[in-house]
Amino acid sequence: MAPQHGPFRTDVHAIRAVAVVLVLVYHLDVGWLRGGFVGVDAFFVVSGYLITGQLLRGLRHDGRIDLAGFWARRARRLAPGALLVLAVTAVAAVLLSPREDWPTLGTHLAASALSVENWALAASSTDYLAAGDPSTPFEHFWSLGVEEQSYLVWPLLLLAVWRVSGGRRTAPSGTGTGTGPGTVAVGLAIVAVVVASLACSVVLTATDPAPAYFWPHTRAWEFGVGGLLAVLPTGTGQRPRVRTAVALVGWAGLVACGVLFTPAVPYPGSAAVLPVVATALVVAARAEHGPLARATTLRPVRWLGDVSYPLYLWHWPVALLLPRAVDLPTPARVAATVLLSAVLAHLTAVLVERRVTAGRLARLRPRVTFAVVAAGTALVLLAPTAGWAALTGQLREDRALAAELRTDGDRCWGAAAIAPGSGCDVAGLPGRGTTPSTMTAAYDVDPTWDDCQAEATAARSCVVGVRGGTRVALVGDSHAHQWSSALGALARQRGWELHLVVKGGCEFSHVAWSDVSAADRGRCGSWNRAVDRSFAAQAPFDLVFTAARADLRGTPVGADPASSARDGYRASWQPLVDRGATIVAIRDTPAVGSGVQRCVDRHPEAPGACRIGTDRAFASGDRLVDAARATPGAVVVDMTSSFCTAGSCPAVIGNVLVYRDSHHLTRTYVTTLVGPLGRRTDAALRTAR
Repeated sequence: MAPQHGPFRTDVHAIRAVAVVLVLVYHLDVGWLRGGFVGVDAFFVVSGYLITGQLLRGLRHDGRIDLAGFWARRARRLAPGALLVLAVTAVAAVLLSPREDWPTLGTHLAASALSVENWALAASSTDYLAAGDPSTPFEHFWSLGVEEQSYLVWPLLLLAVWRVSGGRRTAPSGTGTGTGPGTVAVGLAIVAVVVASLACSVVLTATDPAPAYFWPHTRAWEFGVGGLLAVLPTGTGQRPRVRTAVALVGWAGLVACGVLFTPAVPYPGSAAVLPVVATALVVAARAEHGPLARATTLRPVRWLGDVSYPLYLWHWPVALLLPRAVDLPTPARVAATVLLSAVLAHLTAVLVERRVTAGRLARLRPRVTFAVVAAGTALVLLAPTAGWAALTGQLREDRALAAELRTDGDRCWGAAAIAPGSGCDVAGLPGRGTTPSTMTAAYDVDPTWDDCQAEATAARSCVVGVRGGTRVALVGDSHAHQWSSALGALARQRGWELHLVVKGGCEFSHVAWSDVSAADRGRCGSWNRAVDRSFAAQAPFDLVFTAARADLRGTPVGADPASSARDGYRASWQPLVDRGATIVAIRDTPAVGSGVQRCVDRHPEAPGACRIGTDRAFASGDRLVDAARATPGAVVVDMTSSFCTAGSCPAVIGNVLVYRDSHHLTRTYVTTLVGPLGRRTDAALRTAR
């Protein structure tokens, strides 16, 4: 048998300890180590180094890789702790979270159990809906997903390159060392992976930063850098003082990244090169003597390295759920989070990890290991499976209730109940329930929501309504897109050919906002330029509807923010106005916060008690509306009276839940606004003429 592991290295073990501390402190949200997310990059480098070294020893020893054995060892190392944390966290999350969060919890629990949480987060992060939503206690499993996906691909890549290059056994004595054509080919292949993945990371971080953070192809180069360290001879030819100096530079660089970086840094991209190189310097130095080496053997450092994996698994659920269970001041919350996470991590390491990775359980045949892990995963998946069944049933109940209410009380259904002189109770028919429910509200979106959102920076367009009719467009971010249900109905009624040109998080303007990252600013700028080019190449539009979220963007960059905003909007609007279009700016909808839905859960028989004052709902000014009022060829449609009355904005109007999250409308409520939107648009256009 080829040796599975090289000699134990205390410096590499210490990297684990420092990396988990960086991540833990970052997630405590106390303002320290705001760049602590770089700890994940250090984990990737260490994993690449250790796993590549293990695989190379097998190739050099007997010219092959025992794939089943390798994957079984990885499963025994990672799965028990992960499944335990997922199961315990799922129970705690359901008990401590409102019903509106349950579907999202189920989705991320399932994605984490199946090791695809990174893909789930990448998918949701492309949607502006995710902005402002509470995190789930499973989100940190994204990095585990990236690692496990690497473990599937990496040995296959190395084995294929070794065989194609004619690699031979170079260490028949069992030392697991040596060089040859196979080793050289593996090194060149890893270099190619590093170069390609790093280029991919830089480009995608600039053009689509949110999902780029989670994709495996933007992170593979970090794993590859660690792999190169396992291929190349490192440290052994240098004097101890030189090695110590190199290691000190690496340690200082890694910690400096944790201190100096902030979440505003476009990441991973080129910025990730710094912590990756810093970690690589520590590994390459092999500083095995001197004070620095002795520091890595200290008992606290060794303990942190031992529990780094379970501590990473436990700390985020504890940090997120503990404040929901107990109201503590910040110092007590931080101390309790650290203590509870450490205790759970130690117990998991001692009672679970060591029993599975040593002794009789470590000698289980691969197929038995796979069967046990599959069974454990299936048990964890029972919770989201049952949850999805309940969600499906709730969706059927919502549709049935909506049909019943429309039939029995159409006069007081949805927005009709808040209309002046309706004679209706604003909340609707008492005792008849609310639709959609808070559990299903997140899924109450227009069918075009997933199909028509632009990807990357392309100017994608969907057409609804009557082909060949009056040309109308709806352009902007998700706050514009949420009007598509009402505008689509108007398009069918009025013979419009309605073009949906929408991208989550990107309004239709060339305004530069103060609190938008450089990466997002560049992404939305590229999309807006693509939209400009697309519109210039098309036939003119008669009407162009637009809206934008008003409560998240800060102030326009420039000496005179008001002037900067007007100039930015006009840069997008004026070419359309010059060709005969009228810009219809819809005032932004209320920002009510997630607490409104929780109030509806607490007051199912009296949802009228759940409302927010207009002073809070419209705390931010709407620069888009201000610009439209000052722009010839633009009109404003203000739908506020369909959401608010007597100084407050109810969560339920006419038995319909108005908000699908803290700031978006449910599709059900939007469909009740067809008449009011049409009438107010007509009135605004008449006034303009």
